[in-house]
Amino acid sequence: MSGPHLDPPRRGTFRALGLAVAASTLVLMIATESRLSIVWDEGYTLGREARIRAWFAALRDPARFAATWQPPDLELVQQDQYPAPRPDQMRTRGQLFDKNVLAWFWPFAREEPHGHPPFYAIVGLAGDLLTPSWWSELARARFGPMLLFSLTAGALWTFVAQRWGRWAASLAAGAWIFQPNLFANGHYATVDAILASLWVLALIAFAEAVLPRTATAVEVRSPRWGWVILFGLLAGWAADCKLTGWFLPLPFLVWTVVERSRRGFLTLLVGGLIAVLTLYAFNPSWWNAPIDGVRRFLESNLTRSRTIPIPVLFLGQIYVTPKQSLPWYNTLAWTLFVTPVGFLALAIVGAGQAIRRFRSRPFEVLAIVHWSFLLALRALPHTPGHDGVRQFLPAFGMLAIIAGLGAAALIERFKRWGKAIVAAALVEGALSIALMMPVPLSYFSPIVGGLPGAVKLGMEPTYFWDGLTEEALDWLNDQTPPNQRIEFATFPTSWLYLHQSGRLKPDVIPDPRRSAAWFVLQNRPGALQPWDRALIANGQPAYVVSKWGVPLVWIYPYHERESILPTRGNGTQ
Repeated sequence: MSGPHLDPPRRGTFRALGLAVAASTLVLMIATESRLSIVWDEGYTLGREARIRAWFAALRDPARFAATWQPPDLELVQQDQYPAPRPDQMRTRGQLFDKNVLAWFWPFAREEPHGHPPFYAIVGLAGDLLTPSWWSELARARFGPMLLFSLTAGALWTFVAQRWGRWAASLAAGAWIFQPNLFANGHYATVDAILASLWVLALIAFAEAVLPRTATAVEVRSPRWGWVILFGLLAGWAADCKLTGWFLPLPFLVWTVVERSRRGFLTLLVGGLIAVLTLYAFNPSWWNAPIDGVRRFLESNLTRSRTIPIPVLFLGQIYVTPKQSLPWYNTLAWTLFVTPVGFLALAIVGAGQAIRRFRSRPFEVLAIVHWSFLLALRALPHTPGHDGVRQFLPAFGMLAIIAGLGAAALIERFKRWGKAIVAAALVEGALSIALMMPVPLSYFSPIVGGLPGAVKLGMEPTYFWDGLTEEALDWLNDQTPPNQRIEFATFPTSWLYLHQSGRLKPDVIPDPRRSAAWFVLQNRPGALQPWDRALIANGQPAYVVSKWGVPLVWIYPYHERESILPTRGNGTQ
C-alpha cells in the first residue's frame, strides 16, 4: 500500500492539519505537566543541564564568568573523580575547551553514573529559550521533551494521512499520544521519550528519502537528499541519547539488503556519515579524545552488570538485571500488559496485513522490522530489563504506526464499522490516560485486570517515584514538625530539587544528628529490602498513595521504621 495520489494542495492541507495535531498535543502536555511528579532520573538531568547552562554562560564572557565563579556547594549531579575547574582555568574561551574543564561541565558518555551522551539534556535546555521565566526549573526542563514529543505526533499524523488517510492517521497519532507509558515519559526531563521520538522521526525521514510517495510514481535511482540529511541528523541525535540509539541503523540495513534498494544504500551511506559527524558535534566530552571517548562510553554501557545491577520483579520472580536476564518473551509480555486493547488489536491487524502483502508494502514491512528489532534487542540476554517498558520505549512508536495500518485495513473492509472500531480505540486510549492520572506509568491493560490484576500476576506497580504525588508532598509539608527531616528509602537527587525549590519544605538529607519524622517507601517489590518488607507487613502507615486499591507510596512514622530495625541507627540505606 503506497497510498493514494496526493496533489500539492491536498498535501499542504495534511501538513497544516499535522501542525494542528502537534499544537494540540503540546497544549495537552503543558496542561498536564504539573500533575506529574518529579521522577527518579529528573534530578540528575536538572543537575547536568545546570552545568551545561553554566558552560554556555562562560563561553559568552569567560573573564566575567571566571571572576564570579564558585562551584555550587550542593549539586543534583552525581559526583565523580573530576573536580570543578578553578577560576584561573576558565578565563579565556580556549581554556573552556580544555579536556578537564569539559569533563566537569559536560558529564556525559563516560564511566557510570554518567554513561548517557548529552543530546537529551541539550533538548531540555530549549525551555530556557521558549518558556516564560516564571515557570519552574523542572517545567522548563520538561518543555523541550514535550515539544519534541508533540512534533512527532504531528509528523506521524501527516505521514500516515498522506498514505492511508485521515482516520488511520488519527489512530496512529492517538496510539502515540494516548499510550500511557509514552504519554508519561513524553513529559519527563529524561532520555527515553526523546529517543522514541527520534526513532519515529528517523523512520519517517528514511521513508520519505527512499520510498515512492504514490503507487504510480516513477522510480528514480537517487534518494531525496533533503530527507537524507534529516535522516542523518536524527540518527546522530539518537546515538547521542543512549547506547540503544546506536542500533537504529540496523533495521534499515536489514530492510535495504532484503529489498536491494539502491536508494536505501545511498541514504544509509550518506546519512551514516552525517550521523557520525552529528554524534561528535553534539558531544563536547569527546572533542579532546574522539577515539578514547567512544571506548570509555562503550565499556561503561557494556559493563552495567558490574556497575548498576538493578533487581526487577517480573511475573513473581526477582531478576537482578542485567547480570541476570529476564525471560526471552518479556518484551512480548510487556507489550500485552501495557498497551490499550484497541491499539494492540489494530496493531495485530496491521502486522497481519503487512505480512500477507509484504511484496507490495515496503514501508509497512520496514515498520514491522523496526518493531520486531526493538522487542528482540531488549530481550537479549544480559540486557538491562528494569523500569517496565522504558528500555524499549521506541517500540511503542512503531506499534502506533502499525496500528494505523490496521485502522486503514479495517476501514477499507468494513467502512463505517471500521471507523467505529477506530473511534472506540481512541476513546479507550484517552480514558486510559484520564483514569490513571497522575500516575500513568502504573497503567496495565484490562486484559490482565488493570493495575490490581498485574500485581496479582507478580508485576511491579511502580518504579520511578512518580507516585509521590502533589497531595503526598502537601501532606508531608503539613505534617512534618519544625526541625525534623524526612527520610526516603532511596535517594535520587530529585528530593534535593524538591527541597531547594521549596516544594518539599522539610529537609531531606540523611543526617544522624537530626531526627526524622517520616520514612517514605515506594511499592517497588523487586527493590525492597528485608527490613522494608517487615515494615510493610507489620507497620501502620500514616499516609498511603494508592491507585485502584494498590499502594504506590507509603509514608510511615519514623519510629515504626526504627522499631523494625533498632540497630540501624538512622536507618540510612
